[in-house]
Amino acid sequence: MNGQAVVSQELTGARLRPAAPIPRNRVLSTFEIILELGKNPIATFGAPSYRLPYIPYPSRIRRFLMVNDPEGVKRVLLDNAGNYIKADQVQRQLRPALGNGLVTAEGADWRVQRRAIAPMFQMRHIASFAPAMSQATQEMLARWRELPHGEIIDADDEMMRLTYDIISRTVFSNDVTMDYRAMARAIAVYFENVGRVDFLAALGVPDWVPTPRRLRAWPALRFFRREMEGLIGRRRALLERDPDKAPNDLLTLLLTARDPETGTRFGEDEIFDNVMTFIFAGHETTANVLAWTLYLLSQFPDVDVRLAKESQTVLQGKVAGAEDISSLVYTRMVLEESMRLYPPAPLLAREAVGRDVIGGHAIEPRTVLLVSPWVIHRHRLLWDEAEYFDPERFAPGKREKIHRFAYIPFGAGPRICIGMGFAMQEAVICLATMIQHWRFELVPGHPVMPLARITLRPQYGLKMRLHCRD
Repeated sequence: MNGQAVVSQELTGARLRPAAPIPRNRVLSTFEIILELGKNPIATFGAPSYRLPYIPYPSRIRRFLMVNDPEGVKRVLLDNAGNYIKADQVQRQLRPALGNGLVTAEGADWRVQRRAIAPMFQMRHIASFAPAMSQATQEMLARWRELPHGEIIDADDEMMRLTYDIISRTVFSNDVTMDYRAMARAIAVYFENVGRVDFLAALGVPDWVPTPRRLRAWPALRFFRREMEGLIGRRRALLERDPDKAPNDLLTLLLTARDPETGTRFGEDEIFDNVMTFIFAGHETTANVLAWTLYLLSQFPDVDVRLAKESQTVLQGKVAGAEDISSLVYTRMVLEESMRLYPPAPLLAREAVGRDVIGGHAIEPRTVLLVSPWVIHRHRLLWDEAEYFDPERFAPGKREKIHRFAYIPFGAGPRICIGMGFAMQEAVICLATMIQHWRFELVPGHPVMPLARITLRPQYGLKMRLHCRD
């Protein structure tokens, strides 16, 4: 990685630094950044990025400003959010798969979709999905018990499989015909090709030009479109034929949702685009959160022991449910610290529509504002011993003192992730249920490195040995 050390972890004195690229001691030029962004965007940030509140990148092509100051982040994502739309590079990564769904829509389209979809993610609906989350986790554990003692698994793949199962149950009531392995391969192809920053796109090559990466991604998109169109068609036919027999899942809610202001329903394209959004955003991000958490627990046995003790005390051997979440305080602390070090979406980019001033920096139209949870969560001005794993940062009484815009694993402002409550419930249920029965040991010598491809994935997977606590 251009002379940078790639290690599973680094010992600094007696402390263990979880896996991460080692920052360079300088700020890269704009041209260097464009090249490096195509490899691993989080490796482009030099040491100054983790010390300075603002870093401007003047360029003849376009101006960039990196915003690490929480008050500046608040200005971009909340106070003047209407002046900042998603940057075109982000849209090029997401729109081929997600179309004009909730994640990618702007302006009036976004407001209509947000109003209509918001009721689906009220707590009463989210709590109703807890049994499906618990059942999927229980079935995964039953499968693990059939494995030989000390079997090696890929924890990243296992968590992807688990969260895909949960999405299948909660969004589609198990009406998905798409094989997990085929789906996983298609997502991997898409993320590796369209999910990386495209040098040609950065130079202004139009979206319709068939670049090599786009050509490699199109078969994966055709696969998803064929599968999802069939699923949506079956559900729509059931709702028309016998609505009382339609399952009360997110797909039914989406097909019957109405804009509370106008009473209109979603069109065909909006239905499809938001179904794709649920699949991509609803399983990929939570799977990564769980995988990174298992990695951290394998490196910090004292945290693992304390977490297991809490889950065993609260759950008493049963599967976690919605009623247990409020008692699983340390479980949530561990997950929040895991998302601090390994945020599900490591990079956010906004493009200025009009002029503004942020932190004394004049913002011209088309300036790109880079807000990176990866950097902000590790910033030296915001966190003590920022690179180290310490769930106590999120203990009751301490959690409330963290600046709201210094910790943004789900974004912030009007466009905060609408599925945040769903994801946290899912992660707590899955983690607590797993940890009370199983311990995870990273296979010695297995390399670990976070790789940014829209989401933050373990570049080489996570080979781990399963140890039953029972």
